[in-house]
Amino acid sequence: MKLRETLHLPLSAGAAADMYADPRYAQVRRQTLRASSAESALEGDPAGAFTVRTTLMMPTDRVPDIVRPFVGSSVTIREEQAWSAAAADGSRTGTMTLDVVGTPAGMTAALRLSPTEQGSRVEIDGDLVAKVPLLGARLEKAAMPYVSTVLRAEERSAATYQAQSE
Repeated sequence: MKLRETLHLPLSAGAAADMYADPRYAQVRRQTLRASSAESALEGDPAGAFTVRTTLMMPTDRVPDIVRPFVGSSVTIREEQAWSAAAADGSRTGTMTLDVVGTPAGMTAALRLSPTEQGSRVEIDGDLVAKVPLLGARLEKAAMPYVSTVLRAEERSAATYQAQSE
């Protein structure tokens, strides 16, 4: 199922890239998402192309009832964001994969980070997939608002990160 989100971050495109690469940002996300744990690993450097791998242990108290039998009381989400080096204007392109460990669900997306007058914008153009015979489409539709909420929490996390960095 197609998923498109546009996130507005209070940081310049360069500062947003630095934020994504900062291991402290995983802890800010943990707090925002009420995750029980968060870890991240950086490959490369935000001065150029880089990849961030994050693992979050999330409660499932807000997931739709139809999804709960597949995930239990918590779920581990593995996220990988691979970013290109910045263009002259600071913009970057990237990819994101989300895997919900132990389930047939995941997401792949194209990313675009670009500067705006107020900070930066991240455009996410992805596909949410639940590979469950006969139920896949229903699960995807039910999970879409939850996934969207998790993605949009990035705006709050970025604002918190910015406030803590000042």
